[in-house]
Amino acid sequence: MNSDSNKRSSYFLIIIVSSTIILSIPMISGHIFHEGHLFHIAIHESGFILAAFLSALAIIAYLKTKIIRMLFSSAAFAILAIGQGNYMFEKMDDHVITDMSSPGEILDICIVIMTILFAIGIFYKR
Repeated sequence: MNSDSNKRSSYFLIIIVSSTIILSIPMISGHIFHEGHLFHIAIHESGFILAAFLSALAIIAYLKTKIIRMLFSSAAFAILAIGQGNYMFEKMDDHVITDMSSPGEILDICIVIMTILFAIGIFYKR
């Protein structure tokens, strides 16, 4: 029975990471011909994939342990993934990396929300 649970968890992670990578291809492909900021977007792409992966891991940990803290951690990483994805989507048509008005603000807000949720998850006592 435990083996079936581990297989399901592995399949869940594979599906999450695969779908995240597939969803992020259009966001990164819009930056290929922008000189000088492909590396910058690759950093955000990595953050997006990592945040989605950690969110899925926290969900799996919650399902196995039923610890409420894992839900806060999962929500925190999901918010970060949303912020990173929004940033990459908004910057697809920008050719100048110095224009950080709207996308950067949304990402900053998501980072603050993520930090609050993560802190709640750490300090939550039942």
